[in-house]
Amino acid sequence: MSQNKVTNLQALVNLAQRAKAKYATKEALEALSQRVDALPTGGGQGHLTRTIVASADAIDTTAQDADKYIYMAPKANAEAGNEYDEYMVIGGKVERIGDTGVDLSGYVQKAPGKGLSTNDYTDEDKAKLAGLEIATEDEVNAVLDVVFGDAAQGTP
Repeated sequence: MSQNKVTNLQALVNLAQRAKAKYATKEALEALSQRVDALPTGGGQGHLTRTIVASADAIDTTAQDADKYIYMAPKANAEAGNEYDEYMVIGGKVERIGDTGVDLSGYVQKAPGKGLSTNDYTDEDKAKLAGLEIATEDEVNAVLDVVFGDAAQGTP
């Protein structure tokens, strides 16, 4: 096994062990989720916070700190929870500032009988990929057995 692969597998072991130890219960995982949700998203004091509302009409422009939010209103014609219109309160008025839709029309299309229609890989990129050693299923299972116990032995 190459040194790079051992290093990567060891990093996976370390991560899984830490996750297993710290977040083994639903309560611990929920506490972590709440801490992550409370992190500032804009880099410090005065940052904006995203919040989901039923519609633009549901935004209270008189609420305290109403101008500190990006209001996410589900689009009527989008899949459930998949696309939102974004609004802010600016100067006491609700203003639409954008949406979460993505326009993929300018991306490369797959050509019939080919992979991508252009091949931008350099010889150097190809050599790097050719030199990668992939862990076998047995190697991955051995790492998981170290972290979560030996499945064959039934050990926790």
